[in-house]
Amino acid sequence: MPRSNPSLDMTPMVDLAFLLVTFFMLTSSFRTPEPVVVDPPTSTTKTEIPKQVFMITIDNQGRAFIDLTNPAVKSRVFEKVCNQSGIKVDSMTVKKFAGSGAIGLKITAIPQYLELEANERTKVNQTGVPYDTTGKKSELYWWAYYTRLEAHADFKAREEEAKTRKLPFDKSNYIQFAVKAASDAKYDAVKNVIQVFRDAKVKQFQMITGLESEPSLK
Repeated sequence: MPRSNPSLDMTPMVDLAFLLVTFFMLTSSFRTPEPVVVDPPTSTTKTEIPKQVFMITIDNQGRAFIDLTNPAVKSRVFEKVCNQSGIKVDSMTVKKFAGSGAIGLKITAIPQYLELEANERTKVNQTGVPYDTTGKKSELYWWAYYTRLEAHADFKAREEEAKTRKLPFDKSNYIQFAVKAASDAKYDAVKNVIQVFRDAKVKQFQMITGLESEPSLK
């Protein structure tokens, strides 16, 4: 009897691929372009930026921008800072904030900013998160303070879950703090931001620098 060539029906695979593409199109959200790009001073340090980080970026005008790479913690911190300032936000606003990039605005201006489309947000003149260290605690203090508390809570929750499920747990995978300042940023601006960390009991943080080539030894 002549052999018959085997055939493979690809219809289910095509259907699955189409469903996956549709799913990602409907659920994906695009981050707004960063409102500030700075060129930090260089060093020969090879330490990588942590995967989970609360980053404060300082530009040459002294403006401070904040970003947090853990969306769940970012949402909780946003809610607490809003509550601290007497601002009520709904779940949709919180979700938008969790998916946003770096922001350099007063807390009172953030909900209205989040209502804008991505292309409209780029037109907003962001004046920076207030961090004046004289008098009462600044807004930047509350961002750092609540991030420290929520980062610890997140770490302990993940550690407990790993223990319960008897899974390995990476203790180095915790939210770290970092400052990224422009090479021509004012000294007082950087000093004041570091003082905010100290006031918020942030004991360790990194200074982000660009990588330069090590001097050759002849």
